[in-house]
Amino acid sequence: MSGIAGIWNLDGRPVDPPLLMTIGSTQAHRGPDGEGHWVQGPIGLACQILRVTPQAAREVLPLVDASGMVAVFDGRIDNRDELRSSLRAVDVSADSSDAAHVLAAYDAYGDRFVEHLNGDFALALFDPRRHRLLLARDAIGIRPLHYCRVRDTFVFASEIKSLLAHPWVTPGRNDEALADLLLRGECAAGRTFFKDVYTVAPAHLAVVTPERVVTRQYWDFDTSRQERFASFPEYAEAFSDHFARAVRRRLRTSAPAAISVSGGLDSSSVFCVALRESRQAAGVHAPVGLSYMSPEGSPSDEQRFLLDIERAFGVSIDRVAGGVPGVMDHSRDEVWHVEVPLLDALGNRQHGLLRAARQRGARVLLTGHWGDQVLCERRYLIDLARRFKWIQVWKHLNEYPRWYADVVKPGFTRAFFRECVRQHAPRALVAAARRRRTRTRVHPRRVHWYTDAFSQRPAGSGATPVTGPRFHGSIAGRSRPSVHARSIYREVRNSYHVLCMEWNDKAAAMYGLETAFPFLDRDLLSFLAAIPGEMQTWKGIPKALLRQGLQGVVPSPILARREKADFTDLVNEGMERDLPKMVECLRSPGLAIRLGYVNDAGIVGLHDLKGRIAGPDCSVAWSLQDILSLELWLQIFFGRVTETGRC
Repeated sequence: MSGIAGIWNLDGRPVDPPLLMTIGSTQAHRGPDGEGHWVQGPIGLACQILRVTPQAAREVLPLVDASGMVAVFDGRIDNRDELRSSLRAVDVSADSSDAAHVLAAYDAYGDRFVEHLNGDFALALFDPRRHRLLLARDAIGIRPLHYCRVRDTFVFASEIKSLLAHPWVTPGRNDEALADLLLRGECAAGRTFFKDVYTVAPAHLAVVTPERVVTRQYWDFDTSRQERFASFPEYAEAFSDHFARAVRRRLRTSAPAAISVSGGLDSSSVFCVALRESRQAAGVHAPVGLSYMSPEGSPSDEQRFLLDIERAFGVSIDRVAGGVPGVMDHSRDEVWHVEVPLLDALGNRQHGLLRAARQRGARVLLTGHWGDQVLCERRYLIDLARRFKWIQVWKHLNEYPRWYADVVKPGFTRAFFRECVRQHAPRALVAAARRRRTRTRVHPRRVHWYTDAFSQRPAGSGATPVTGPRFHGSIAGRSRPSVHARSIYREVRNSYHVLCMEWNDKAAAMYGLETAFPFLDRDLLSFLAAIPGEMQTWKGIPKALLRQGLQGVVPSPILARREKADFTDLVNEGMERDLPKMVECLRSPGLAIRLGYVNDAGIVGLHDLKGRIAGPDCSVAWSLQDILSLELWLQIFFGRVTETGRC
């Protein structure tokens, strides 16, 4: 994780070096190892440097090669060996930095260079020979990259606050995007919550010239690809190999990596595989395990599973006190860093974990996030039904309830038949129904907080100078992809999930850390989409592929887990504790009310919720968290706006 930024005065005016330094230093938290600047006439690049990999130990950024090309880079390239074997450049060695590999790839492949890069990254490259600037973002969208054009100036940066540091960039609110997020829980690719500020979409390259900005998608999943083995154990073995490689790639660090270990199946799998890799592979540091401390015996207490790992590997997992639950303690700093109206309901615990990772010298934090999203896909049942495997469908539907204590069998069955209707109805009818639902759907527990003017805003189109919400790769290829493959594709390409990836990146940057998600490894995801869905959920057992593939690595009690930790009580308790502070924040200065987003009467009525937030779920707490997030976001980025700026 580093912070990259740049200014290009498209009318030829020379860049002001102090302004470039100001824009770069606004995201100094992303680069505790120093900063670098490069200016050549009307263009200037800046980088706040965090050196994570061994090859970055002596790296200087911005990096300029002999031909005059210059690059700034944030991230990690995973296919370095493969890349070097195909490059014409002879001055790129195994010890060369990832940024050097990027410049060598551009020298060899020109515009198609980014198609040859695999990893988590955001980059900018200026080619003085062709007088153009290239911006690119990794295939999944792990690293953020934003830009805007104002007058005759193009500005880009890892974080939006750096763009706002330019005196010509005036912050404006994108009310369509805000309504989509807060009322419908949605967002569109390439769009931010700031008017005229955009984000480079995942797997996209933007080519900037003085005349225009042209973007294209450089890579996409081949959802028509199929990978078949003779038996379930062979699928599990192949998964184990892909998963081990995904973890190993993220352990290429010059200091021990920290791993968030809850005791759940996903995070425990990451930690146990990392421990095995550190003992078998040369040059891999033993990871540091960190875990939240939950009240003993509570629904979120997973300590017994941590003990199983400690006994199996002879290690100690550091317990981190989560602190008193609540959302107010770090809320202002959090919103400033993540730049979106989203807060973590368990923020105190998350901040404690990030702080502990930094104190222990880690530069990267691995998590088991997204395992649930990519390993528990159930639409594969449609594929089985299309092959007339109705007995197998029935067996899977009967097995599910044994692994999901909070969902009864009829719920799975109804969901299956609804999906059958959706899959086989005429496409035009489904599209029309989806558009109508998107325009009108508002979360029933949220609408009364907001004014009529805001809550009745239609859904935004999502069209941006980047691409809009659609990805056009092999999802529409020559052969019909399985429902399973399409489901994984849409899960990964979900723009709200990409927003969450950016949120995680920026939250970790508060502590000079980068986050890494082995379950979002591009090659692992391609493998999961290529195999039959019923192999992931063999015999109806959720995550059967993971459970079987990591036999002998992850302790048996964890592999056999049928329940997940429940943090409902902690979330509700924290909101109950902070409700008076939250109401005070919403009342003074009360920008959400003054700017026409939230009803004044609704805020007054929040006092009546005291003692009534607790319940079987967190719906009330989450809706309160939404309006608090909006208020803080408005205060931080639009604190000087007057009544004339009403939505």
